[in-house]
Amino acid sequence: MTANLLRPDGLGLWLAAAACAAALATPAHAKRPETALDDRLYEVALSSSTPKVYQERLKRLLKKRENQRAHQLKAKQGRQRGHTGRRRGLGVAARLDRLPVPDPALKHLLSGHGGEVRRSDRAAVSVPANALPQNLDITVSQPDAVDENTRQTVAANGGKVQASLPVAFGPEGTTFSEPVTITLPYDPILVASQGLREADLKVHYWNPRQQRWEDLPSTVDWSQRTVSAQTTHFSVYQVLGPGGGGIGVAAADASFGFKATYAFPNPVRGQSTATIRVQPGLADSVEVRVYDLSGRKVHSSSDFRSLGAFDDGNGLGVQFTYEHVWDVSGIGSGVYTFVVVARKAGEQDIRKTGKVGIVK
Repeated sequence: MTANLLRPDGLGLWLAAAACAAALATPAHAKRPETALDDRLYEVALSSSTPKVYQERLKRLLKKRENQRAHQLKAKQGRQRGHTGRRRGLGVAARLDRLPVPDPALKHLLSGHGGEVRRSDRAAVSVPANALPQNLDITVSQPDAVDENTRQTVAANGGKVQASLPVAFGPEGTTFSEPVTITLPYDPILVASQGLREADLKVHYWNPRQQRWEDLPSTVDWSQRTVSAQTTHFSVYQVLGPGGGGIGVAAADASFGFKATYAFPNPVRGQSTATIRVQPGLADSVEVRVYDLSGRKVHSSSDFRSLGAFDDGNGLGVQFTYEHVWDVSGIGSGVYTFVVVARKAGEQDIRKTGKVGIVK
């Protein structure tokens, strides 16, 4: 019977039958009929007994349904923003107003399978296979604007400044049996303009009952410009940092080009590491290669960490700064040449050379 239903001329009838069965078998208060149908379609699409050609058709159909619901969600958010406006106050940088709000992402995840839901700006949630208590439509979207001023006020009163747009992971209030990982993108210019260091950024979640922001242990990926954390429940999340910096940080030069490149201490004497520090404006990645006097490469690495924008006392003021620690314990005495390459999407790679002496 299944084979007959899956014949090309029977596919439409089979889908209609599945829809009716799902609607009749599922109580209205437990699950929307369209979501129940998705459950059935996903089960068939994942079944090894379903011909591959129908698996692909079902996946395309499911993707189309997810996109339709995402557009409905976006329209709802637009209406909410129309009622409340987009005014932002409380000293938040005007740049936050100008950050584009991506379309919401929506994906139907099955209990026992898990998966990832990712928005175009890299805001995402990764759900382990056994974390979902039931099949669920997971959304990554802009939160309702109704409580926006309250969230901003609480952040400002708590000495926290915003480094990203707020992101709502839904359905709000969903809890998980295992931690899920959420990832939020931050804006590096917004970070610099408010006196923040990227290393100090943390994911915070909005506690609606207690009306406060609570920080989570977080990991900063400066190359991707994201901050990640684990949680067991959904709410509104945002990247925040400690306020009170801001000593001229707005003057940091984000333009792509080397302002300074140097190694210290120089020469390296009586210690096992040398630090190579570069200030190339905002870069996507930085790499260093080190050569001895004969031209032999003795070291290479792209393990640079971002220090954010600050004044390191070199006379150039506040600059976006990255550094790499080179272990020279196995390197002999001599003068070495290092070549630093910085890269940024849409720009030509830039290079800078320098020398460092090692005395053993």
